[in-house]
Amino acid sequence: MVNHPAVRPYAGLPDAGDLDFTPLVDCPEHVFLVGEHGGFMLLWSAPGVCELHVFLLPEGRGKWGFDTQAEVIDYASEHGIRMLWARIEPSMRHLAMFARKGGMKPTGEVIETFGVPYRIFAMEVPSCRPQ
Repeated sequence: MVNHPAVRPYAGLPDAGDLDFTPLVDCPEHVFLVGEHGGFMLLWSAPGVCELHVFLLPEGRGKWGFDTQAEVIDYASEHGIRMLWARIEPSMRHLAMFARKGGMKPTGEVIETFGVPYRIFAMEVPSCRPQ
């Protein structure tokens, strides 16, 4: 899904060609949650901390994506993940809104990756989400 033409330009360096996540999938610390219209990648950063990446096809942007986002947070809570964080390019306002809707907030930190500054968003994962 990450190599879909509606997703790939926003994942990593667009000119780098297709992405192969096989080495990441093979690592038991990382989690890939994939559904009908996209997926979420939780990359282990530290014990109880994962970097969140989102890969949604156009059909998954909207209600399906928001519903699935809540399921990802539930999964994180059930599996001992205490914090999720993401790096969001400032021009990706829709992605920042998606992160905020899920409970993430900007930390005020900026890191540079591939020569691009990214704002850091993070959230503490609730230990028990209300139903």
